[in-house]
Amino acid sequence: MWKRIRWFVWSLFAVLMIYTGISVYFMEHFFPGTSINNTNAEYLTVEQVNELLMSQAQTYKLTLLGREGETEELDSADLGVTYYETDAAGQIKRIQNGFLWLRMFWQRDSYHLTPGVAIDEEQFHEAVRDLELVKNGKHPQNAWVELTEDGYELHEEQPGNRLAIRNLEEQMKGAVTNQLPELNLEEAGCYLAPGITAESEEVTALTEKLDHWLGAEITYEFGPESQVVDENVISRFIRLEGYEASLDGEAVTEWVRELAESRDTYKKPRKFKSTLRGVITVKGGNYGWQIDQETESQELLAHIEQGDTLAKEPAYTQRGNVWSTNYDIGDTYIEVDMGAQHMWFYKNGQLIVDTDVVTGNMSRGYGTPAIVAAVKYKARNAVLRGADYATPVKYWMPFYGNYGIHDANWRAKFGGAIYQTNGSHGCVNTPPANMKILFEQAEKGTPVVLYY
Repeated sequence: MWKRIRWFVWSLFAVLMIYTGISVYFMEHFFPGTSINNTNAEYLTVEQVNELLMSQAQTYKLTLLGREGETEELDSADLGVTYYETDAAGQIKRIQNGFLWLRMFWQRDSYHLTPGVAIDEEQFHEAVRDLELVKNGKHPQNAWVELTEDGYELHEEQPGNRLAIRNLEEQMKGAVTNQLPELNLEEAGCYLAPGITAESEEVTALTEKLDHWLGAEITYEFGPESQVVDENVISRFIRLEGYEASLDGEAVTEWVRELAESRDTYKKPRKFKSTLRGVITVKGGNYGWQIDQETESQELLAHIEQGDTLAKEPAYTQRGNVWSTNYDIGDTYIEVDMGAQHMWFYKNGQLIVDTDVVTGNMSRGYGTPAIVAAVKYKARNAVLRGADYATPVKYWMPFYGNYGIHDANWRAKFGGAIYQTNGSHGCVNTPPANMKILFEQAEKGTPVVLYY
């Protein structure tokens, strides 16, 4: 019995001695299954691990990976970096308690250790500044909007490859401190970024405003013809300052002025299909179309701001009867051929009055003006007054200043050459019977075409 007890005690003692001996060994040596910086460190002492770390530090190189596939390599000497031993390995070994060596049968330990780092700041900064990646970097470009002939073009931001020096230095210091073999500059956020992108609020607000304005379409109607204000025209009215857009009122006013210049017929010479002479040119007077430029400029600006799509007439200060028929005179008009001393009145294309007349006395300088005018109003039993006369008439239809058409019951004859020496003071003298028909059938605003 005692023999068995003694054998058990000696066996236990032997096991404890072996366990203790192994524990003492692993108080100074790393456990099997230990790796440091991806290098096998099994059974190494702290001193040996420090030698390993310093050996790795002496051959350390840092490779910088650029955004566009560029690479640049530097060693610690280039950067003014030196390494020295620390107690990092000792601290790790103390964590690996030697008396817990049994865990090495089921646990593997992996550590990343680096020696101490000293950095010459001036040399490090200079080395960073001398990097080709730094010197050749292009600045990023913000997204921007360009006006074009038919609208605008959005230019997206360009990232460039310009490095942010301060951030680059911080990331590189972290890399050399931890002896990282590579530093991906894109992933590390070392590049300068555009301040404004295509998704930035400034750009989206601007493009929304431009889309709203350029989406407007105002169609001006001129009889069978039209003129459209769309994005091709509106783009000329927009002014850009950075990311702010405005409508140029002066440009709108100038466009309306050009529109009026091309469309107005008021007081301008025009073609006319006469009864006896075919198509002739007649001078201006007080008849025709005249766009109200001030009003229309304001209205057009408002339509664009509201993004309207519509068809309309422009605002007018003076209106004609039609736009196309007989060169804007239409098929209802009074025609006076003063060379022939004859007058015709057409209503809706039908001849209503066909009569000789007497116009202004040429010998006394009272010639009736050759113009295109319009009946201003109609009056019964008027008295026509001048410096040396006061003449009552039954029918009075003024068309331009004091010039008008009226009956002349004091005349026995009309037409021929009477107007040369015995004409009127400038009015169109008309036989009473024909004047009555004209007065009854013609309306205010009827064009009056007079020519020699």
